[in-house]
Amino acid sequence: MQEITPERAAILMAEELHARNNPVFVGIQVGTVTKPLPDIEIQVGEIELDKTQLVFAEYLLQHKRKLKITSSSASLSHSKDAGATSQELDPPYKHSHDIAVANGSFSLSDSDVEYLDELKVGDEVIVMAAQDQQTYYVLDRAVRFE
Repeated sequence: MQEITPERAAILMAEELHARNNPVFVGIQVGTVTKPLPDIEIQVGEIELDKTQLVFAEYLLQHKRKLKITSSSASLSHSKDAGATSQELDPPYKHSHDIAVANGSFSLSDSDVEYLDELKVGDEVIVMAAQDQQTYYVLDRAVRFE
């Protein structure tokens, strides 16, 4: 065992203070979904995270939201050539009919919108570790332009 001299004690104290004041910051990382919902797993570097370690932004999962749409002027359109299949049209659905809403306004209140697009195996996601590095927040899908 090494004797602790006043100089050695000062060095040890300085190292402790330095380590405390400069915590390791993991930051934002990109992970890959390796197992589908509901028992989702995400690979981040060499770490495989399971659902107990993950907190998701709601919009990344299947969910419902309330919706109200109001417009002072609206029109509805439907376009398709009568009797033609989409393969026969060039470009597809080239003929249109505009349908104006009768009173010039449109409203849809207290309606539900269900978002069905969930994370899938192979999706890249943007994750951020909590300070304890035991919990990871899944913030969004990652998009790359090749």
